[in-house]
Amino acid sequence: AVRLRPPKHWAKRWGCSIPGFFSMSRKRLALLITRATPESAFAPLMMAATAAAMDYDCKLFFAFGGLELLRPEPVLDVPAAMAGALPRLVELREICHQQGVEMIACSASLDMLSLTREQLIPQVTVAGMATWLAFASGAEIQLNFG
Repeated sequence: AVRLRPPKHWAKRWGCSIPGFFSMSRKRLALLITRATPESAFAPLMMAATAAAMDYDCKLFFAFGGLELLRPEPVLDVPAAMAGALPRLVELREICHQQGVEMIACSASLDMLSLTREQLIPQVTVAGMATWLAFASGAEIQLNFG
């Protein structure tokens, strides 16, 4: 995966002081997505793509209604003003994948909603809540979009 990172001398030259931006150890971003609305779709994907470009280790855990965002052609209740946004959602999801963001589908939610792994995009990992909690418990940033 290609990581976009400014040269280290920029920190001194431009006064950048973003914690972890230029450090050798990676910070973690853990996002939980439980609904398939425009807000709970675009915000975490944009945040994850940005954080991955800043060398964060990013994992997105999709559960319940959020699993809809992992379908090849997600169905969202999008206001008319945002009608053209769906193709951008698919593109943003691909950018996240290219940046090394891990997208995880909740195995219990898949079972509960009678979904199979084959109904999701190929870039998805399926895991249980314990896997998610092990990562999220050590993350510097943990957010829920639901």
